[in-house]
Amino acid sequence: MDCLICAKHFQNNNILYQDDYWVLTHGPVQSQLLGYLYLEPKRHVENWTEFTDEELRELGPLIKKVETAIQSLIPIERLYSVTISEAVRHIHLHLIPRFEGLNVKGLALIEQATQQKSQSKELSEKDYELFIKKLKEQL
Repeated sequence: MDCLICAKHFQNNNILYQDDYWVLTHGPVQSQLLGYLYLEPKRHVENWTEFTDEELRELGPLIKKVETAIQSLIPIERLYSVTISEAVRHIHLHLIPRFEGLNVKGLALIEQATQQKSQSKELSEKDYELFIKKLKEQL
């Protein structure tokens, strides 16, 4: 288990939703961003060419389902989907919501989420856990 994502799946850490091909987990509270999620293939995949057609067919509808669930709980204008997979080779998508009226956008918001560089500490563990519980119910 050299892969952190494979190990996380094996331990069932932070899993909000899973189907035959994909696992959805939540990002860290340190990002100070409700709805920041990771969408990861169940099997270890390092390049887009390694995906089966079925895995890719399931990806789009799943992102739509996740965005709909997030929108049912919090007002977002956009859901960024970012794949870097440099620190961890197992391909994974960062799903990063941008809230209505939020001044931080684009690369600055992606950096805040992925590097946990938020300057604010307004989001409590309790509020975060409550949101995760409600999101899980939506999915």
